[in-house]
Amino acid sequence: MRHKGRKLFEFISRFGNVPLQGTYYRCACSNSKSVSVLVAAGRKFSRAADELVVRYGASNSFEKASYYLRKDFRIRLSSETLRSRILAVSGQIRRHRNVDDDTYEWEHLPDQRLYGYADGVLIHLRQEGWKECKLLRYEDAAGRHRSHRALLGAVQDFGSLARREAVRIGASKAAEMVLLMDGAEGLHRHLEKNLPSARQIVDYWHVCQHISECATAVYGLNTPAGHRWRSTCCHRLREDGPKSLLRSLRQSKRQRKSDDEKEALSKLIRFLKSRTDRIDYPTLLQEGYRVDSGPIESSCKTVVQSRLKGPGMRWSRPGATAMLEVRCALYSDIWEKTIKNCA
Repeated sequence: MRHKGRKLFEFISRFGNVPLQGTYYRCACSNSKSVSVLVAAGRKFSRAADELVVRYGASNSFEKASYYLRKDFRIRLSSETLRSRILAVSGQIRRHRNVDDDTYEWEHLPDQRLYGYADGVLIHLRQEGWKECKLLRYEDAAGRHRSHRALLGAVQDFGSLARREAVRIGASKAAEMVLLMDGAEGLHRHLEKNLPSARQIVDYWHVCQHISECATAVYGLNTPAGHRWRSTCCHRLREDGPKSLLRSLRQSKRQRKSDDEKEALSKLIRFLKSRTDRIDYPTLLQEGYRVDSGPIESSCKTVVQSRLKGPGMRWSRPGATAMLEVRCALYSDIWEKTIKNCA
């Protein structure tokens, strides 16, 4: 074996960038070991520093993350290095989360309901414009477990993603599975196809939004009569159910003379009639179901908007997909286990 000298390797730890020095050898058969293998076992990041770097990069802009890492921990990394690290770790997270591993199954599910929420957030992609990111949230009724998944893609792929995540957390063992979402028929069909045993509920406030749009079309924008009519309809829907509200709307339609007002009421009637079984709120509340989608609205803000919808932010599709994967893991209860396997 022939001696080749000494070389430096910069190892990144929680205490900053540490320059390491080792002897570099080269054998007669041309096989060699670099100083990174000799001194740092081939890893540039320590496990603690890797989690720290990924968390900072996923929680702040890359420029700010680079500044804070240097200021707080003396870790000197460029924005490009942070971006590359997010891309690399996101692929590892995706592989770990898609693997068929029963160690990720949630406890206590046989005794309670499993709730799933779905919603969309618009993200600005370079060369594509505004595209919808579909966000999925699972949580148990007791609040012990929580999981997020996101997708920049077609709604049929989102249905498959929801099924895979349900299998991974052991949804089949739950006492009952409930899906809360808006009234989009495409999303309803694909989730029903992939999760046929789940009970679907249309978010109450989403239905109230449709009622508010009808009130604006019939009574005008921000009129006292429109506010009273909207409040009465929403109260009747929650207390008496959709059939009572439909009777009232049909009666109102017969009393209207304007074609535009009749069309607005007809549109609302069609929306309610096709979803009667999913908006029977008096029965649902009596049976103890949730009918509001507050958790997914909160997730849209914390998981997606706070990082991917900053002022002037535009993303490449691979960059946005990678960031969504990391942030979904960060805001799920599997973060510690997942990042440990990825480091």
